[in-house]
Amino acid sequence: SKAQLDGSKIDIKDKVFFESGSDVILNKSFSLLEEVSFILSDHPELTKIRIEGHTDNRGNDDMNMELSQRRANSVKLYLEKQGIEADRLEAVGFGETQPVATNDTAGGRAENRRVIFQVVERSDD
Repeated sequence: SKAQLDGSKIDIKDKVFFESGSDVILNKSFSLLEEVSFILSDHPELTKIRIEGHTDNRGNDDMNMELSQRRANSVKLYLEKQGIEADRLEAVGFGETQPVATNDTAGGRAENRRVIFQVVERSDD
């Protein structure tokens, strides 16, 4: 499986891939996002999920913030089309403000370009 519920987040084993510089989700990410939607369907107690978009530091700060927001919005829309209620989802772009790796290497930049599914509210807490 490519995704599993792990406490306060849905841990994904792959990345959500987008067209370069775009918010268009690539087909190779659809199976991953379908697994995320299955988890959300199977766990109605997860009442609010924050879809976080993150970028590397290439490009200017404002453009990266806007791109990360559009990407998070695209993932939210995809999940809604899979039947997940819109009020359970929020999309937030963080741009390049929360790197998890160096932006000095191609590998580090690739790690920083990511989508995270954070559990914000649960009805069973």
